[in-house]
Amino acid sequence: MTELRDLLNDPTRAAAVPATEVAALLIRIASEHHQLAALAAALAARLVAMPPPEEDRLLDIDEAAARLCVTRDWLRRRPDLPFVVKLSDGTVRYSSRGIDRYIAARAGRLA
Repeated sequence: MTELRDLLNDPTRAAAVPATEVAALLIRIASEHHQLAALAAALAARLVAMPPPEEDRLLDIDEAAARLCVTRDWLRRRPDLPFVVKLSDGTVRYSSRGIDRYIAARAGRLA
């Protein structure tokens, strides 16, 4: 009996399939195709349902202080925090995702 795997690896072998096996192979191919289509549909539905990755957003000092529940002064005194983004002299922003990671790391230490 001819194996589908062999035919997939070398489709030129289809010419050598005995006529008595052709109908059975076509039925197996249709069954495999149906299962693959169902799997593809399930994976596509999952992909559509996934939220898009959140883009990083640069926050000003007021937004960052509010996210961290600290004062603006507290942030200014800590220019080496890992989420600080210095754009130029006197211009600082704060990475939103960096703040999330900072909070997660701190929360992990407290747990």
